[in-house]
Amino acid sequence: MDSIDLTKKGMTVDKAYQSQRDKGCYTDVFEKYKDPATRYAFAVLEGNIVAGQMIKLDSFRHLQDLRRIAEDDDFKYIYDLSKCRSILNFAKLVPDVSMGKPLPLMLWQQKILCSSQGWRDSKGEKRYSRVLFSVARTNGKTYLSNILLAYAFVIEASGLYNQDMAYIAPITDQSQKGFSYITTTFNSLAEIPAFKKEFNRLGIDPLHDLVISRKRQNKLSRNSHESGKFDSHHYLLAVADEQGDDKRIGKIKENNGKITSGQIQTANHQYFQISTAYPDSNSYFYHDEQMIKEVMMQDYDRTLDDYLCIVYEQDELSETEQPELWPKSNPILGLDKEKHDLMLKSLLSERDTKMQDGSLAEFQNKNLNMWLQVKVNSYLDLDDINNAVVTEPPFDIKGHSVYVGFDKSNFSDDTSISFIFPYQHNGKNKWYIYQHSWIPLARAQNNINIKEKEDGISYRQAEKMGYADITKNQFGYIDDESVFDWLLNFIEINDLKIIYFCYDRWGTSRIIPWIEQKTEWTTMPVKNVIQSLNEPTIDFRKRMASGEISYLNDPIIKYSLKNAVLFMNNNGMKIDKEKQTSKIDFVDATMDAFFAAMFHFDDISLEKADKSNPFSGMSNNDINNYFTNDFSF
Repeated sequence: MDSIDLTKKGMTVDKAYQSQRDKGCYTDVFEKYKDPATRYAFAVLEGNIVAGQMIKLDSFRHLQDLRRIAEDDDFKYIYDLSKCRSILNFAKLVPDVSMGKPLPLMLWQQKILCSSQGWRDSKGEKRYSRVLFSVARTNGKTYLSNILLAYAFVIEASGLYNQDMAYIAPITDQSQKGFSYITTTFNSLAEIPAFKKEFNRLGIDPLHDLVISRKRQNKLSRNSHESGKFDSHHYLLAVADEQGDDKRIGKIKENNGKITSGQIQTANHQYFQISTAYPDSNSYFYHDEQMIKEVMMQDYDRTLDDYLCIVYEQDELSETEQPELWPKSNPILGLDKEKHDLMLKSLLSERDTKMQDGSLAEFQNKNLNMWLQVKVNSYLDLDDINNAVVTEPPFDIKGHSVYVGFDKSNFSDDTSISFIFPYQHNGKNKWYIYQHSWIPLARAQNNINIKEKEDGISYRQAEKMGYADITKNQFGYIDDESVFDWLLNFIEINDLKIIYFCYDRWGTSRIIPWIEQKTEWTTMPVKNVIQSLNEPTIDFRKRMASGEISYLNDPIIKYSLKNAVLFMNNNGMKIDKEKQTSKIDFVDATMDAFFAAMFHFDDISLEKADKSNPFSGMSNNDINNYFTNDFSF
């Protein structure tokens, strides 16, 4: 098989599919597999179904993996069509709680059931131990989760004893509401002749917050992240709803670890996570979306082969004005014309209302399933943060001019150095940013696990990528000398020409006098007040929105920018953070550097005028013109 890397410049999933199709690579797959998941994948990639990039990536992954079964001896998975038939036949009998009868599933819904249940490993157990499923509101998430839980309890656990299953929601009230749908589903199944005898035989009893098989002691329980009672449970299937909840990010992340670690002891287990998008993109759910997206784009790599990711979302904010593309986030719009028109009318009304009352972002967030920085005081839009990421530096930084910003740690804060490289591309002024941070552990019991949980940043990943150093000394404090030595070494290796070294004048350390005494760099103290930071704060945001700023896929940069919020008063604005653990140290260092860097192309000097020097405050060009121009006397 060809090694396909969709992260390469100019490569897209559509181009990759068409290239492989035209070579005849999918002929055998097309002839052998007629199941809904495979038909859906072909329909998406052929353009017969309106789909966003994430669904195209999942479809491409499915077809490529079907090829691997026959073409790659190292590929350890199979696609069991009998498992697809089993779950689909079962689904035909499960009543929808709102209609009181089974509803015919659309092709995309059948695809989710087939993909999650049909892929198996060499032991016949589920390939995907984790499934991440995201779709806009009112697209039938509840019906699908009820089918999966009922199938696991009635079919998969029928010959087993003491099996745990769970429905999980962020808080108790949500879990009670969701579980009421589940008990309604089981009560309805108990009235169907095909199930009534089996329910009596196994003593299946749906209760208020528990479904139990008294003969087998199998249990389907209601739980919440709020309660956190997951220890000692080994779930055959756990379905977690609203996993993107941005008010309980830390709690959900902690509980996920408990759930998945407990599942290791259970054969054929699966953790099915469901959510719409939420305002805070620091969510664990969004993090995993982006992580698996990168994996799917590297088709040649077998990383996270046991994690299924199915995300229905719009690709661009501009699609808010293109209702014909809304099936990307609302696949239920593929229903018959009458239901399509009814739902589309409701969506259009909701969009127009939100547009008029100034809350359009809420519609984009929940109804188009787009992760946005929709908090009122957010500094940057999430799209601008993501769009600024480049796969490689736009030029070789060696020998280049640079502005340096420095932010010294304070107790649990990180120490960050930001490098801003001004350059021109196709006649346009641009800035490339690179950073390095030092991570203290003194206030985290000298434990990197605690530090990562508190801050929500994978510092070990950042260190592995070369963007950070985690303190190694026994006290967990950052050593100024190490920071200074790293900086000197980085400047020397890359032969950088420092225009200004900028720092917070009220947060200095020993590093500043070292620089002033041991180097020839021009230092510039920047007051951490609105009067000083208002202009660079505004200008940086404008440059980000205009695509004039870029940086590598550095987790510290992306996380810091997402954490940045605005503090405003009558004098202007500056960047702040909402809580102590929200790390914005890189942003602070960058604003210090941008205080000077934003003027780079303006041909002005930022040096204070020296009244004893007639050329003080003049740029090099001004001075040169003074001596070379032919003046009249």
